[in-house]
Amino acid sequence: MLELGSGSGSNLAHLVTLGATGLGVDLAPTREPVARERWGHLPGLEFRTAEATAFLKGTGETFDVVLSIFGAVWFVDPDTLLPLIRSRMAPGGILAFSHLPPGSEEPKPAKAGLRHDRTPDEWERTLMCHGFSDVGVSLIDPPVGRAVGTMLVRALLA
Repeated sequence: MLELGSGSGSNLAHLVTLGATGLGVDLAPTREPVARERWGHLPGLEFRTAEATAFLKGTGETFDVVLSIFGAVWFVDPDTLLPLIRSRMAPGGILAFSHLPPGSEEPKPAKAGLRHDRTPDEWERTLMCHGFSDVGVSLIDPPVGRAVGTMLVRALLA
């Protein structure tokens, strides 16, 4: 399992405790030591500092699952990133990612770059165009007391 934009590693660490093996990649050099400090004791879990497209171009590894939880898929041009993700996925692999629902905040550049907000229909078309199938998009309501929910997208490698 690969997480692009793994941050502190908490999401990936949880999945590793359930039996997965995982590799977390994050652009920010400060995130890898934090993740290693917190989760380095878990077998089958590794963290690296790299830009997502550079990592995908440079690795020979393949992954059954690629995750991006408010991570690289939101910040890297999908027409650049999705073919690279697809090239590193095992047959039948799953891509799952999340970001804020489109229109939930004013368009603005983020620290990591421009956000690629898309509607559910736009994500479905984009993913299908890049060789994914069985695309599912869910809009998850915000927690009580919060104003903004989450868009969760899942697709299979066709």
